[in-house]
Amino acid sequence: MRFPFPRLAAASAGLALAVLATTAMAQTPVADTPAAKAKPVRSIPYVSITGDDGQQRHYETNAIPLLFNRACFGWRMYLGGPNRTITLTEVLTTSQPAEQVIAGPETEVSADKTKATTRMREVVQDGVLQRSWCIIPGDPPGTYTYDISIDGEPRGEFVFCAIEVPDQNPNTDPRELSCPNKFNSVERARPSSRKAS
Repeated sequence: MRFPFPRLAAASAGLALAVLATTAMAQTPVADTPAAKAKPVRSIPYVSITGDDGQQRHYETNAIPLLFNRACFGWRMYLGGPNRTITLTEVLTTSQPAEQVIAGPETEVSADKTKATTRMREVVQDGVLQRSWCIIPGDPPGTYTYDISIDGEPRGEFVFCAIEVPDQNPNTDPRELSCPNKFNSVERARPSSRKAS
């Protein structure tokens, strides 16, 4: 597992930080015609793959092809509100241990290399928080679950399935892969404000 310093230390699936904010994944309103409506911004899992042509293709899916140094994956959570800094706790649990684990000081990795807990400060930009990683050799197939807490409150769960691609074909479409927990991602309701008595 590889965690570049100091940003990502999310653990045991041998995942390297690719991008902290993937602007290509952001949805923006269409303003060309008065009748056009903006797509709603929502929380999603996603995968991007760099092809032989060097172009990156983005998919809204939680099926990760284990394409070493080509496939990246992440989650985007819509929080709303102003730009701000929050405290993020991200717990990664994998169904199998990673071969490699290199983590920064913000990540604690379990002895069996199947769980990593990252605690760090992150910036919510335009109401969105997102993180992503890239697949490296040694990342195991199976289920990767991210439990997300923001400012101490549970806010979401993203469940991915990492699937072996023996031929390492960069033209693999992750939407066509068989994933037993396809889109098993949950966004928890924002905690309601507590009124002072």
